[in-house]
Amino acid sequence: MTPLWLALLDEDPGDADVVALQADPRLHDPAGPPCVLSLALAPADARPIADDPAVVHARRRVLQDGRPCAVSLLTSDPVSIAGALTVARADRPEQVAALRDDPFAAMWGARRLEVGASVFGAPVAPVGPSLERYGGRPWPYDRFPEPS
Repeated sequence: MTPLWLALLDEDPGDADVVALQADPRLHDPAGPPCVLSLALAPADARPIADDPAVVHARRRVLQDGRPCAVSLLTSDPVSIAGALTVARADRPEQVAALRDDPFAAMWGARRLEVGASVFGAPVAPVGPSLERYGGRPWPYDRFPEPS
């Protein structure tokens, strides 16, 4: 499966280097509906490790009632967590309202973004719920990378 890389840009970067974060590639859906996102980013100089108790608690809270359409931790390396992306379908008011209680936003603050159709969707829920990451992939990815 091709990795999903996200970068939030205010303008065209031209030839400048762009820092992108990896998300669970199953969030991308070319047939997905318009969505509202909660994008919570950890400060670059204070990114927690994946099994930090605050991150584990936030992941448990996200799984608690299943209101968001989709969620993924964001990673820039195999060890630390750079943030989280929580996706709500724009046509589901209960999902959009649930973004107010995003546990990752409580940790780092968040930007709320509206995204048109054909970008994000609702992936099949992983078997579990697993709280572990596999081979440095963004949670909730539920398998190790394919051998090259």
